[in-house]
Amino acid sequence: MANGTIAFDTLQTSGQITSTAKSVDTDYVVNGSAKAWITADQSDNSTSDSFNVTSFADNATGQITLTLSNNMGNTGYAVTNCTPVSNASGLDGSGDSKTPTTGPIMQARDHSGSDFDPNCHHVVLNGDLA
Repeated sequence: MANGTIAFDTLQTSGQITSTAKSVDTDYVVNGSAKAWITADQSDNSTSDSFNVTSFADNATGQITLTLSNNMGNTGYAVTNCTPVSNASGLDGSGDSKTPTTGPIMQARDHSGSDFDPNCHHVVLNGDLA
């Protein structure tokens, strides 16, 4: 069987969806949506949900490496990494991306700047896929 190409500019439903947009420009799908995301629990190495992430490796305290189904096309992607930390004043903490690679490495730090294994890494990647 030969493989072919289908080209179109807009995706549209057959009218079975109500109360929502029934069409979307394909440029939005390609350029305007997250290319990967994960909610990972480093304290027990589990994942509650993800998209385009096949697994993560626990490298060190607070540090995970994501394995993507489809790698990012370059190291110029944007990362949002939220790591909630509970302390006396409420939620505080940060997550960041170490030296960008096409298979990203995330780091979690508490409110004092110390690395820790969070029970929740929320990571979203936006950019171009390879």
